[in-house]
Amino acid sequence: MKILSVFTRVALLICAHAAAALAADVNAVSPHESAASSAHALDSATMRLHRLHHLDVKLSTDAADLRARCRYESEISTVAPAKVLALTFDDGPEPVQTEHILEVLKRHHIKATFFMIGEQVKKYPELVAKVTADGHHLIANHSWDHPNFHSIDVADQTLQVGKTEQELAASMTQKFFRYPYGNSTCETNDHLHKLGYKIVGWHIDSCDWAFDKSGGVDAKEAATCGVLPQYEKDYVGHVLSAMRAHNGGIVLMHEIHPNTLKKLEEIIELALADGYSFDSIDAAEFVGAMR
Repeated sequence: MKILSVFTRVALLICAHAAAALAADVNAVSPHESAASSAHALDSATMRLHRLHHLDVKLSTDAADLRARCRYESEISTVAPAKVLALTFDDGPEPVQTEHILEVLKRHHIKATFFMIGEQVKKYPELVAKVTADGHHLIANHSWDHPNFHSIDVADQTLQVGKTEQELAASMTQKFFRYPYGNSTCETNDHLHKLGYKIVGWHIDSCDWAFDKSGGVDAKEAATCGVLPQYEKDYVGHVLSAMRAHNGGIVLMHEIHPNTLKKLEEIIELALADGYSFDSIDAAEFVGAMR
């Protein structure tokens, strides 16, 4: 417990500095990032905290114990379908960002899944309508306000799912759920299954939250994302390398992080040139990846 306590204090300091640095950059973002705010800086810092903690827990806890407690089931262990990718975008909808992603996807005739936060849906229903109007994309549940399900009680976990489902009732053609931070619980797994949801994790973590606006990542965050040393200053290189390592699979990205917005089209074009195709998570190839 003492080791974890020291780790947590260090991680909090790292995240506080990261949040301050990111917040200071808000006025220097590109047009596609113009809707970003200090809230997004805090989101990145919080993600760092959870991922660093996740790495520490994995290194210090028996894997069978983690499975028994359903702690981190979002990392898909099944083999990905060969040369097929499914793009997924978390944490929207968000003005400017959502529209930019839709434009890129439309140019390349690619389907994607948008895991939306309920309070954002309530705030920006017109963006949900735009995703729906494209006719090819899936809209999915990503909780009400993106809490850590490991830190809230079961009643609150249930409310997070239910409030967002109500808000998305007219937009979800199928029921898919992704845990914030990938932090799953046995209780909510059971609840989701009773409601008819499939739980969606990822094979490939783009780690767009970890790379800074210049496209670099520090060594600690690289360790949590599996970024190879040669790609620590190359976001696109990391994503393509992870795709090749899995030979396909479900790709985790976020609407609110600059590197995804700036580099999405390049990643798609390079993946296509590398012989990959794109499909939706409801395609037959991805049935085995659902929980």
